[in-house]
Amino acid sequence: MGILNSIIDIISNKATVIYKQQLTPKTWHIKLKVNGADFKNYIPGEHLRVLVGRHNNANLSDMVRTYSVWNYDELQQTADLAVCTFSDGWGAQWANKVAVGDPVLYSGPKGKFTIDNSAQNYLLLGDVSALSHLYELRRHAGINKNVTGIIYADSKDFIFPDLSNSTPFGYLKNEENILETVITEVVWNNIPKENTLVYIAGETAFCTGMNNYFRKVQEWPSKQIKTKPFWHPDKKGLE
Repeated sequence: MGILNSIIDIISNKATVIYKQQLTPKTWHIKLKVNGADFKNYIPGEHLRVLVGRHNNANLSDMVRTYSVWNYDELQQTADLAVCTFSDGWGAQWANKVAVGDPVLYSGPKGKFTIDNSAQNYLLLGDVSALSHLYELRRHAGINKNVTGIIYADSKDFIFPDLSNSTPFGYLKNEENILETVITEVVWNNIPKENTLVYIAGETAFCTGMNNYFRKVQEWPSKQIKTKPFWHPDKKGLE
């Protein structure tokens, strides 16, 4: 039980599943009852690392998955997750099988892809794997801020609304040249460079391409561009 015990020593925060609902054919809404002390310094945009497997012969990367905090309710001490299941990996299997009342071990919240309230304008870009994360950033950008979001997916059936049941982001269908399509949409929206922060999340190649577009083509300062790859076709588990 060596590797399992080592993981449990690191991922020792305990929660309980109190709600579960299928949002789309490939996404589950899972609400956790957590210890408020673990979230006392929570910053919107942080994530949890969740123990999704307990097989002793598995690698660490198989047993732990990283999930964005979709929302944290300080009064109720609950954390919402939107768990995508596009693969048949351990995280997807856990999300499909976990039930209300089940215990969950996690570490965090932690992470640096968090909201920065210093700007007046925000541009949020990503695929559906980053949707809940971008929703959380949007809700905490601040009052009277201008927030534009663009999300792409293979089908609109994979897009789910925010917890308020709103769908504030534009949708694009995923295609071979999705990077160029998103850039065209950004140009059409005429996003100002001044006093604007861009958040880019999702698949690695998309994040790299959009980052290069803003830095090298549009010559935006790096401090205005925040990028976070959520997944890579050949990578799994922990970052």
